[in-house]
Amino acid sequence: MRKNVVRILFILMLLISCGKPEEMAEKFIPVTVMVAEPQVISSTVIAACRLESSSEAVITAMNPGRILDVVVSEGDEVQEGDILVELSTDQQYSSAVFASSAQLTAARTALSNAGADLQRAVRLRTDGAISESEYEMALAASAASEANVRQALAGYENARSMEESGKILAPFNGTVTRVWAKDGYMSSGPLVSIADGGVMKSELLIADRHFQYLAEGLPVIFSTSHYPGELFRGEVISFSSSVDPVSGLVSVMAQYHDDSDRLRSGMTGNATIGLETSENTVVLPLRVLLHEDESVWEVALVQNNEAQIVPIEIGIVNGTDFEIIRGVEPGDSVICLGHHLVDDGSPVKVVR
Repeated sequence: MRKNVVRILFILMLLISCGKPEEMAEKFIPVTVMVAEPQVISSTVIAACRLESSSEAVITAMNPGRILDVVVSEGDEVQEGDILVELSTDQQYSSAVFASSAQLTAARTALSNAGADLQRAVRLRTDGAISESEYEMALAASAASEANVRQALAGYENARSMEESGKILAPFNGTVTRVWAKDGYMSSGPLVSIADGGVMKSELLIADRHFQYLAEGLPVIFSTSHYPGELFRGEVISFSSSVDPVSGLVSVMAQYHDDSDRLRSGMTGNATIGLETSENTVVLPLRVLLHEDESVWEVALVQNNEAQIVPIEIGIVNGTDFEIIRGVEPGDSVICLGHHLVDDGSPVKVVR
């Protein structure tokens, strides 16, 4: 029994003696780090938008008439001068064109004869063969013939214009976006709308706190559910010089160049405006920052196997990414896991 007690005491002494070095050994806090590298960061604002064509026309008939033929359908590509819709006014005014053309021909013939008579009167007057009053009569007849030609020409042009008013033509190259015209109906109201593809624009309404950063030429990225995962680049072309007193928003006009010709007027999506951009700057995620109060931001660095708590200055903020203007240099090891467990000077051990 006594031997057993001695054996137990010996074992306890060994355990105590072995434990003392571990207690005396300095404890290291395991941490993981990320190396600060130069990056690009932008301050952005996102706004919902609806695309509009830079050139868009809703076409109506100059003169009323019954619709004889609708030549185009929605989605058709047309060239300037192509016929879109034909009206019955073609038949109504065609006879007027023929009549005015005949009148113009007769007036030009009379002018030619009056001109010849005037030249003959000039020669006879020089020879003294006619009186001054006869010469003046020839001169007046020539002037009257010129006036008749001008009047006949105006009548002909007017008849042609009335005739062509029954042919609704495309004013520019583009895409037919809406067709209201129907065969047999009267041409009342809009008939066809056309939009010019290639360049789109949209109005963006953003909060007034972004007003100070607005400038023409700022980059804009448009995304839409019509083309998931694709981005269309554009730029700010203008913005309001004041804030709307009712909504408190600022109107911004953006323009997008669509070389692929896939964007269409009426498409909806989101536009992201790049307000500020910094290049070759340190960018850290929010999760590695220490935020003691509203004005003090810090990070924990690893230097010589010790944690160093350093204050930082924040620049551009984009979501959860922060630009670090001062406090962290490229190449510094920033503690990203375990930074809430260390104090300034705490011994640390970097682990994977």
